[in-house]
Amino acid sequence: MSLHDTKQALKQKLSTQFETIELNSLLAMLIEHVTGWNQVQQAVNKDANLTTEQLAQLNTFTNELLEGKPIQYIIGSAWFMGEAYKVNENVLIPRPETEELVEWIVEYASIINKPLKIIDIGTGSGCIAVSLKKSLPECKLTGLDISSAALLIAKENAEKLNAHIEWLQEDILMTASLPDTYDIIVSNPPYIPIREVADMQEQVKDYEPNIALFVLNEDPLQFYKAIARLGKQCLSTNGQLFFEIHYNQGKNMLALLDEMGYHAELRQDMFGKNRMVRASLKNKKDHFN
Repeated sequence: MSLHDTKQALKQKLSTQFETIELNSLLAMLIEHVTGWNQVQQAVNKDANLTTEQLAQLNTFTNELLEGKPIQYIIGSAWFMGEAYKVNENVLIPRPETEELVEWIVEYASIINKPLKIIDIGTGSGCIAVSLKKSLPECKLTGLDISSAALLIAKENAEKLNAHIEWLQEDILMTASLPDTYDIIVSNPPYIPIREVADMQEQVKDYEPNIALFVLNEDPLQFYKAIARLGKQCLSTNGQLFFEIHYNQGKNMLALLDEMGYHAELRQDMFGKNRMVRASLKNKKDHFN
């Protein structure tokens, strides 16, 4: 069967579940993953016949899409800050909002203009730590996660992208102290209360790792409390916390950090939602205005 005919058959199979623009993008990604042809090459080779193996792979992947599996887990990669990162069900799929957090840190580091020690807590795929190392090569990066499976993915991504990073496996909720003093502690920790599961997309709640998503309804800021507590011990003079947060927890985050002795500010994401927080200890000079 030709590529053109295969694509039309797959479109018909998926048309009830996806809008046309999204469907065209998904199919282009699947076909490139199976054939190695980018979109231009797909257009050139539209009349080329696919092998039996390629047709079987595309059929399998199409069925997975129908079941709700994210395209990133099907093809095994996701883009972040202009680089392709390996992902699977052991790590969250990197999102554009998190890129804005990285950009904020790079902005701050450029103002400070000296090598910094940075630790990424809950590193997952390593996308934050690796992209910071790529953007700030003179800085020392550490990535920490509770999951050994996630750290394996993070290590692979760092090796592929030539980023030297130290890795730690720790449960941050049970950690009494960090192994060093840091100029920046960054984290995109679990922050979605379990009560919101019913309102989430099926492909998120059914496939992405729950351990990286959900927190108890009674204490949705538990990870931020734990990290802020460690920050009081392990932040250097002028040290900063950078957090990605739940869009409706901005006021609560500011109140929590104020209570714990921090000066904090919110920043909105590209969609106008409170998504990021930067904080420094009140009794330490703050260079960032």
